[in-house]
Amino acid sequence: MTSLRSGVKLGLMKKLSLYIFLVLMFSLFTSSSFSATKHKIYKKLPCKFNGVKVGPSARLHDGVKGGRCCPTCSAYKKKRGTSMEMRRGTPIVAIADMKLIEIIDFSAEQKSRKFAISMGKKHGKDHYQSQNIMKPFDDIRMSFIDKKGNVIVNYHLKETNLVKGFNKGDCKIPREYQWGGKSNLPRDCGGYSKELIKNNFWVKKGQVIGLSGQTGTTKGGGHISLGIAIPPDEGFGNYLIEMTKDLNLLEIETEPYKIEKIRQNPDGSLYIHVYNVKQVLNDAPLGIDFNKVCPSPSCALIGRHFINELLRDPSDFTRSGRGGMRYTAPQRDFKWENLPTDSDAYLFPVMSKKYLEEIGYYK
Repeated sequence: MTSLRSGVKLGLMKKLSLYIFLVLMFSLFTSSSFSATKHKIYKKLPCKFNGVKVGPSARLHDGVKGGRCCPTCSAYKKKRGTSMEMRRGTPIVAIADMKLIEIIDFSAEQKSRKFAISMGKKHGKDHYQSQNIMKPFDDIRMSFIDKKGNVIVNYHLKETNLVKGFNKGDCKIPREYQWGGKSNLPRDCGGYSKELIKNNFWVKKGQVIGLSGQTGTTKGGGHISLGIAIPPDEGFGNYLIEMTKDLNLLEIETEPYKIEKIRQNPDGSLYIHVYNVKQVLNDAPLGIDFNKVCPSPSCALIGRHFINELLRDPSDFTRSGRGGMRYTAPQRDFKWENLPTDSDAYLFPVMSKKYLEEIGYYK
């Protein structure tokens, strides 16, 4: 009888131990902390991550219509960034350590088919019009240069912590999308954030830079677009880095650069004189040896328009392919990581709630 009772107790203890083991294993593999702390680098951007669904690809220079993640989609021909679908108001983070070179609010209450046609804009070529009236139409655009010399463009954001005066007071958005005819600039909307100025306009990988927007109410309306324009070669990329790494946007806004002349030296090198307004008044030119900073033949292609075009309108500079810059399909052509490290992989532009809590975004 004693032996029987011992056997029963032993069997119950084994079952209890097995039950506890299974519960622990289940907790381990379903724990958000487990998934959030396990770093992984992906050869290509996953089609789904952290509540994001990758939509139509950037198409402008590579001709990719839909892409791996949305093979039945057909992006408009001039599309620079890959759509990443998510709920409006989702926090967006910097995908790398990078320098801000432009931020503009082109948002409007709506974008209508009728007004687009009156402006000569064609659906499928110049833009995508999913409804007769797309409302809301969020379009804060930010351009950065990273440490590879790539130009990173985020657009269709509804809000940014880098400029907190957008869509307030005199910077209220217009009723109709103006196709670049009217836009709100930081200097007119309360200026840049103190933290951004303190860091000389650098943002760190994983730092929150804004909230995602929406364009219309159809499926996929809630999204951002992410474009990455790459230089034609390493030399030109290094030149972009060198010319912008210490750039102060406050000085550019008040004392715009001007290029007075370019000359060809006898040895074939290129020399330019760059002035800003204060230097012109003082007749104190700042000489830059173009050939030493950028020995790449690609530099000669941009000529005297580089400063004005890249810094004044990086979107147009990269879109037009000046200097050999080319938009690629970011979900296809780069490595990505799920947690910020010092690797050369780009970081997911949307992170988990746990990560945002850990960096103090949610308090």
